[in-house]
Amino acid sequence: MSKLSNKNILITGSTKGIGKEISLGISAKGANVILLGRNSEELEKLYDHISKEYKTSPMIIECDLENLDQNQANEINNEILKAYGNLDAVINNASLLGKMSALSDYELETWDRIIKVNLTASFLLSKSLIPALLNSDMPRIIFTSSGVAIQGRAFWGAYAISKAATKSMAEIFKEELEGTSNIKVFNFDPGATRTSMRAFAYPAEDPSTLKKPKDLLKCYEWLLSEESSSSQEHYFTFDSLN
Repeated sequence: MSKLSNKNILITGSTKGIGKEISLGISAKGANVILLGRNSEELEKLYDHISKEYKTSPMIIECDLENLDQNQANEINNEILKAYGNLDAVINNASLLGKMSALSDYELETWDRIIKVNLTASFLLSKSLIPALLNSDMPRIIFTSSGVAIQGRAFWGAYAISKAATKSMAEIFKEELEGTSNIKVFNFDPGATRTSMRAFAYPAEDPSTLKKPKDLLKCYEWLLSEESSSSQEHYFTFDSLN
C-alpha cells in the first residue's frame, strides 16, 4: 500500500501544469486530492478522470484566489473537516507570472493581482487550514518557490517579489508552527520545468530540454513522507532532492 494512500491533500492551481500532474500523480498513489481552481469545467473533468481511474475520493473547491477572503478560507477549512475529518497537506502551487517589465513601468492593477494570488492567498489558506491540519498525524504546508526568490531579477516584477516574500513567510510559519505543533513547513523550488508559464517567460527556449511536471512527483512524495519529518531544512530545490 502506498504511503500516500488515504492522505487528504489540497493543491491550488490543480487543473494545469505542475498542479495537474501532481494531482494525478498522488491520486494514482491513493491520495484524496482536494482540487482547488477557478475553472469549473476543467475541475470537473479532472475530478471525473481521477474518480474513474484511481477510485479515490477527490473533492472540488472552485475558487478564484484573486478574490479569496478570510470568510471563504474559513469555509474551505470547514468543508474539508466535514468531508474528511482532517487535512494532511496543503500544496500552495498556484502562481501568476504577470507582466515582464521594469518596475518603473509596472501597472498597479497587475501588481495587486499577482501579489493577491501568489502571496496573500497562500497566506490565507495556510493560516486558515491549520485546524484541519492539526487533525493529521503528519501534516505539511508546502509553498512553491523560484530561483528569483533567492536573487531578484530585472523585469520579473511582482512575481519575483511575491516569491521572495513567500520564502520569508514560509520561514516564519516554520518557526511559529514547528515548535508548537507537528506541522512541517517546506518551500520547494521545482526549477526549470516544461510549463506554459516557463514558455511565456522564455519564449526562445526549447521545451524539449526541460523536465516534465510529472518528473517532480518523487520530490513531492518525499516532502509528504515520514522521512522528511526529521529534516531541519525548509528550503528544497529539485536538484537537492535528486
